[in-house]
Amino acid sequence: MRFFATLISLLPASFVVSSSLPSSDYSSMPGGRFYHNSCIASGVAIEEPCPYKPLASYYSDWTVYAQSVAPDDSGFTYMSSTFTVPSIPLNHGPAKQSSVYIFNGLEDGGGVHGKASVILQPVLQYGKSGCLLNPAKWSQWYISSYVVDGNGRAHCASTVPVEVGDVITGKMEKSASGNVWNVTTFAVGREDEASVNTVDMGDTILDAAYATMEGMVVYTCDTYPGEGRVEFTDNVLRAGGKDLDIKWKEEVRHDECGQAVEVGEGGDVALVWDPEL
Repeated sequence: MRFFATLISLLPASFVVSSSLPSSDYSSMPGGRFYHNSCIASGVAIEEPCPYKPLASYYSDWTVYAQSVAPDDSGFTYMSSTFTVPSIPLNHGPAKQSSVYIFNGLEDGGGVHGKASVILQPVLQYGKSGCLLNPAKWSQWYISSYVVDGNGRAHCASTVPVEVGDVITGKMEKSASGNVWNVTTFAVGREDEASVNTVDMGDTILDAAYATMEGMVVYTCDTYPGEGRVEFTDNVLRAGGKDLDIKWKEEVRHDECGQAVEVGEGGDVALVWDPEL
């Protein structure tokens, strides 16, 4: 979910700055922000008592995530995580183009930014994506199992609607023989509706694991859910037949909303932000 095309990649991308206005009601001002026209007087932006928040130039990127790298060249053979569907974001952006994606995932590239050629993702998504092109579905949370290749092509399994408060499990498992992987996403208690994607990875070794929050067309912090945090619990990373002691590395690519990573005991990790900034 990183480019504006029919298919949207979930691979890391560079900071994107808008060259257009959010709408004709806003005008650009020094400092790289857009202000509502009613909040501009004599060429000067008025912060108070203007009822409209100024809008920053947008970005589309992994905003905050935790990362763990495989202990050797053989890579991982299994990952699973559990997280809860948060509230609906207050701000959906111009023409409902803003989106939020929360996922655990596995990719190659050894955890080096921009080096991966593929990523497997059990995704919780709100808004437009390469796997959810119907605008009628952009105002509800959905889950889906993604495989995104190095060309940015998203290979999508079924999309399943979920509700705020549902507990989601996302898992990726390598077959006992060969390098075939199953990516499975489901709401706990509704396993029969699971979104399942199966892919033969050939010679590709998946050696980097993630717990991620991503934003598309983010102008303001209330594009993200109001809770200000999402917790990934019951995390399991496996290499061969052995469960690993997960060592998370904190990664903050955007901090305008107070984004941070909190690493807890037993491999739990939380991604946090302030939707009111």
